[in-house]
Amino acid sequence: MNNINLVQPLRTQIIHIRSKDADQLTPNFNTNFVVNMKTALSTTTNEEVHVSLMSVEIPYSFYNISNDLENNSLKYTFNGTLYNLSFGNRDYDVFQLVDYFNNSNNHISTVFTTTYDTQENKISMLNKSGATIVINWTQSNINKELGFLVDEPDESVPNGFTSVSRFVVNLATIHSILIKCPNVGSSNVISTRSGNSTILQKVSVDVNSFGIIYLNMSDYRQVTISQASVIDQLVFTLTDQNNRMLQLNNCNFEMSLLFEVYPKYNPELNNNRRMIAGNVSEKNPNRMNNFIERVEEVEPVDDNDSHPIEGKSQIEHDVDRTILDNLIQVVDNNTE
Repeated sequence: MNNINLVQPLRTQIIHIRSKDADQLTPNFNTNFVVNMKTALSTTTNEEVHVSLMSVEIPYSFYNISNDLENNSLKYTFNGTLYNLSFGNRDYDVFQLVDYFNNSNNHISTVFTTTYDTQENKISMLNKSGATIVINWTQSNINKELGFLVDEPDESVPNGFTSVSRFVVNLATIHSILIKCPNVGSSNVISTRSGNSTILQKVSVDVNSFGIIYLNMSDYRQVTISQASVIDQLVFTLTDQNNRMLQLNNCNFEMSLLFEVYPKYNPELNNNRRMIAGNVSEKNPNRMNNFIERVEEVEPVDDNDSHPIEGKSQIEHDVDRTILDNLIQVVDNNTE
């Protein structure tokens, strides 16, 4: 008989966290902190903890160009002298970026005229210096934002020639926020960067600057399985997709975590089990299995009972008819 064990959590615990209440670990950042739980969450050797993020509210207060993201420097050589154009920690759009190139306070404006092509989304730098200029891409870190390769080779630009973005300008520098908790002891999460991962949840950045980033309906709710016997302290770090700590410029944020304690899966005791959370759907996906179980419980047929169809007894015919009727009912319900 096909038995489906619907496993519900033995107990749950919800933690609401405000960054302003936590103990910060990195100076000038509030995205690396520790939370000491007043009541520890303990499990037995036959239990495991499933951790998931319920909600999060993070201000979009970080900059897309900054020293923290290591993407704010362009170096070039003119007449044997190495110059560094350093972009301030700011939130730039492409027009503000071009204006910064052409700002009379910056040396680069005297040797290059920088323009932007709105249709191709590329930047052009025209050499007007009267001499050859070398753009030292190998020593710069704003390459990708300007439409060049991260490992772009140094480029010599003769007088009267133009350096044009190889690809497109990319100022969407932070794609997602990774919420990490290394001491939960994840056993089911991996990443392409580090193998076994401490990431609790990846949150999409789908709003513009100065808005609020939420864990929305399109973000898959990750469940992290922890084998820790006691959880009494949680250390969190919020980073971008490149593992750089998020600089929120002292803006606070909130998040809520759900801890669910389940019995550990034992293959010797549970051949087939299904985890559930919340309400079970009214349309039971296991209706066919349940029906087959009921059919298997029908009393054995009596071979002496005859039926007009050759080779079938009356009971066998009734069972077949019942199976067919229920199959039709299942199909009808699934198409509603």
